[in-house]
Formats: sequence, structure tokens, C-alpha cells
Amino acid sequence: MRFSGMLRIGVVQFEIREINSFDDFKQHVTKLVESAAEQKVNLLVFPELFTLELLSIKNIFESNEVAKSLAEYYEDYFNLFSELTVKYGFLILAGSTATERSGKYFNTAHLFLPSREVIKYDKIHLHHIDKTLGFSPGLKPVIADVIFGKVGLMICYDVGFPELARILALKGSYILLVPSAAPGKSAWNWLRYCCHARAIENQAIVVHSCLIGKFGELMFKGKSAVISSTDYEKSGIIVESEYDKETLTIGNIDLKRFWKIREKTRAPVLKDLIPSIYKQLCEINWKMQTE
Repeated sequence: MRFSGMLRIGVVQFEIREINSFDDFKQHVTKLVESAAEQKVNLLVFPELFTLELLSIKNIFESNEVAKSLAEYYEDYFNLFSELTVKYGFLILAGSTATERSGKYFNTAHLFLPSREVIKYDKIHLHHIDKTLGFSPGLKPVIADVIFGKVGLMICYDVGFPELARILALKGSYILLVPSAAPGKSAWNWLRYCCHARAIENQAIVVHSCLIGKFGELMFKGKSAVISSTDYEKSGIIVESEYDKETLTIGNIDLKRFWKIREKTRAPVLKDLIPSIYKQLCEINWKMQTE
């Protein structure tokens, strides 16, 4: 049964600050969650690796120490968002943070549900920065089946790979969550255009949350947004934040209207797919032909 009410999505554009303790981070996060609760959101999305703020506690900025050092705060991070989700009663995509398993580190997104269930997704497509920070790639696409339908999880560079978004969409995801950390304006522009493309290709809602601020030599930039097909919103932008400023931005999606447009559009790309043609992708082993 489709959820057909008004869906309110909060997008956090999180600015990294210098802090002295985990309690400082907790206060920073809690203030944003409380603000979202006051605005009665159904889902709140934080950006990729916003937990980098924690590394200023011990002045850790060397790339080879990031994954290990972040993972040391994992239990505190997990408990914080578990408590906040249950207390306020809405879903929180707590961006991503470092997790450790069998001696490897992963850039892992966490979707916390008020039921205390937590859905985790390891970033599959690693940017060179992920590799420099010591992360290993995930291997499995992840879909969360929540109260308002199926939601697909992606992280930053993942959104540049239409194949992953298409897998999520064909398995029923109509919302794609894309927490990101773009190291500069051109990187953010690249991500924004990819988000628009994934929304159109999959007749989907894309929620793009940006990290901003300085970490070591990296300067993160962005303008967060909730993005749709141009059938739903002419510009493709349901709502967006101010550029390069910490904000909580709320996007409203009329799902009754969304489903109607999705079914009646004259560009029903999901219905018009031709799988018999795309089998060539497998035949050429998904590699670019260079000769």
C-alpha cells in the first residue's frame, strides 16, 4: 500500500567546527534534530562524514589516521542517534561515519528508525579521497523499507554511477538519500548535476545533504537540496539551502500528486526501459572501450 500523504524531509547542511569533547558534538547535533522535530519532519538527513568534527578534539588531521580515529567514536555516535530517533519519533539518516570490521574500515551510512532498527550501507564507489583516508569498498546495494515506502541509500560519489541508482529504483526505491562531502565548489556542482540526472532517470526524489567547513587541507562546499524530476517540479528543485552556510532545510513532497505524475507522465522512463538492449553492458564486461 502506497503512502500518499505529505512527506516532510529535513536536510542538514552541517558545518564542521572545532570542538573540545564528544558532548560538544552531541550539542551541535541535538540542536539540529530538535529544530527538525519542531518542524515535524518525517525524515532528517545529515551529510557524509560529518563526524570528522570529532577529530578536532585530539587535533587529528592526517589522512592515514582518519578512519581508525573516527571508528573509536562509533559507540558514542551510535548511541546518540539511537536515543534521538526514539525520543523524537522520526527517521534519521545519520550521514556516514567510519566503521571497522575484520581489520578493514568502511564509510558507512546509518538510517536510524524509531523502532530501534538501524539500516547500514557501506559506500560502494570510493573517490580517491576515500581511498586516501583508508576506506574499503562496500559490496551490496541497500534499500530500507520504511513507513512511507522504499528508500535507497547512496553516499556522495555513488551518485555518479547511474547503474547503482537504477538497481535501487527497479527494486522499488522512489527516494534516494545522498549524504555527501564535496571538496570544493566544482565537486559540489558535479554532485548536484548527478542528483538531477538520477532523479529524472528514475522518476525519483533525491535528497542531497552537504558537508561544509574545513578539515585539514580539505574545504567542503555545497548547497543541499531535495530534487525531483521536472515533471513534479519544473526546476527539478523542490527546496534548497543557502550555499556554504549551516542550515536545516525542509522539503515537502505531496506523495498523492507525486504518484499521479509518475503514472501519467509522457516520459515514463522506467516503463520504457529496453532490457534486451542493455545486456550488451554485461557482454563488454562494463569496461570502457579504449581502442
